[in-house]
Amino acid sequence: MDKLTKREFLKIPPVLGAAAVTPILAADENEAPAQEAANSPTDLIDDNFESASGRSFGSQVIHHGEQDGFQVTPISQDKCAPGYQRPGNLRNPTVRALLKKVMEMEGAEAAIGGPCGMSIISQTYMALLKPGDRVVAHRCNYDWVMTLFRDYLPSWNIEVEFVDFTNPGNLTQALKAKPAKFVHFEPYVNPTMEVLDTTALIKIAKDAGAKTIVDNTWLTPYLLQPLRLDADLVINSVTKYMGGHGNAMGGVVAGNKDLVNKIEKAQNWLGGLMRPMDAFLVTQGVKTLPLRMRQHSHSAQMVAEFLESHPAVDRVCYGGLTSWNPNAENGTPKGFGGMVGIEWKESAVHEKVGKHTRLIINATSLGDPVTRITPRKEEKPRGIPKRFSRLSIGLEEPEDLIADFEQAIDRCS
Repeated sequence: MDKLTKREFLKIPPVLGAAAVTPILAADENEAPAQEAANSPTDLIDDNFESASGRSFGSQVIHHGEQDGFQVTPISQDKCAPGYQRPGNLRNPTVRALLKKVMEMEGAEAAIGGPCGMSIISQTYMALLKPGDRVVAHRCNYDWVMTLFRDYLPSWNIEVEFVDFTNPGNLTQALKAKPAKFVHFEPYVNPTMEVLDTTALIKIAKDAGAKTIVDNTWLTPYLLQPLRLDADLVINSVTKYMGGHGNAMGGVVAGNKDLVNKIEKAQNWLGGLMRPMDAFLVTQGVKTLPLRMRQHSHSAQMVAEFLESHPAVDRVCYGGLTSWNPNAENGTPKGFGGMVGIEWKESAVHEKVGKHTRLIINATSLGDPVTRITPRKEEKPRGIPKRFSRLSIGLEEPEDLIADFEQAIDRCS
């Protein structure tokens, strides 16, 4: 079989069934290693993935972490379940199952969970920072992270500097001008869709003596594994793609054991643990993460290419388009999930298109089976342009999404 380019692969609908995957039951010196299978051209798994079991990423997330004797870990609501002496993340067997899966996916020494993504971000910084510390962050992050960085950390005498990380040299200059304790960014930026050079940024931070915290919610450890690139901590809002079904909330921070232990200790006075029911639901979602991320990436690529050719669109911001991301064909990551940005030519379309869609929901949130569109206001300091919409491609067939856009745009005329 001739090797496919990434764009050619993303245009091929994902296939489920026996013919789609060759299972690898165990590492054997006479067989192709699991790593080779995981990195085949028909997979988008990060090349840096390392299998602890000899099995592929998809097999590990199904089996790893489950309680002995169970293929589905039971929901343990008991705050002091048998064998777990006191409340805590790894002391609840249901939460533990999810955290062990995340640790395996990320290549982490330790992990803890919170009730939502923003909670674990706040807990992380409140546990690890003290007055007088400094954080250097990309100019644009998730909205509530921006609120934490702009409004709250400075009120506690913690300095936060926002820098445009699209040019890694800007981070070098910022850290040379004044040292920082942490560098914070999202590899695929919310909501601008900027694709940052994760490897370069982590190296710059480390060389300057700063620790790196990477919010990898949009790409997930299937598409990118920042800890294997030498990041110190990686955060996922598992409410989004990890859970994948819009029915649970949670946040997980994983990475350096000493740092994670400090955050876990702070949870005793901060409060806010992951709940077993949410952990159970996310654990079930994680088992289909590779399949869903391939489908999200496939559909988003098709919709992005359609929108790029539409006369009502000024520009499409998607990591899989070479017009937006010059490294789309041969860079890291190999896929970009379902998040797409649209710059419309006319304000009327920007304001009305979401009101005319029939399949696509005009609402916030992302990462679940339903496609959503959200109009955004211009914010020049964050790089959010005029007439910009954030699009979360779900798991519907891309042809149906394209047809919905066609009729909705026509109705805006």
